[in-house]
Amino acid sequence: MEHASFIFTIFFMLLGPIKIIPGFLKLTHEADRSFKRELAIKASLIASAIVAYVAVLGEGLLVKYAISFEALRIAGGLVLLISALNIIFPPREPSKAALSKPTALQLAISPLAVPIIVPPAGVAAILIFTMLTPRYPGMEWVIAQALATVMVLDFLVMLFADTIAKIPGLLLVFQVTGAVLVFIQVALATETILSAFKSLGVFK
Repeated sequence: MEHASFIFTIFFMLLGPIKIIPGFLKLTHEADRSFKRELAIKASLIASAIVAYVAVLGEGLLVKYAISFEALRIAGGLVLLISALNIIFPPREPSKAALSKPTALQLAISPLAVPIIVPPAGVAAILIFTMLTPRYPGMEWVIAQALATVMVLDFLVMLFADTIAKIPGLLLVFQVTGAVLVFIQVALATETILSAFKSLGVFK
């Protein structure tokens, strides 16, 4: 299918492994290998369940509430834009009081599965592509395969995060690639919003 590479690229950008490594290393910097493995497995399963739920039931929810494709594209574009801006200008994290050490399941649910692996922008992308499936026969399988591939890559990156971090220059490459992907995300958000306005006849 001609849209397969584009769909995979968007999912890789928004749900993929490059943005996961810094967060995973930060969460597990004092943890042992067994804890890291448990966290990777649980976070991958939870994230996979979330994207599967959105992909399978998302279209039905949009139809139920009579949300148009144009409205979805505008909302999705805004989410993509806000998400990219938060990466460029991260909000200051409030100081936290000392709490008991969280379990692997607690960390796997939040912040690892949501929002690190599955951010709001990723959910928006899944919903937008899902809304397009009636127009493009076979697209649902492309979405399923792309999501499954990205989830597997996410799991592998978390599982071997320590090894990846030790490769000279690789983290720098990921940082530069991540910066490029953020720029592309801003451009994609802008294009998505403009396309929706054009479809509505706001301007040509």
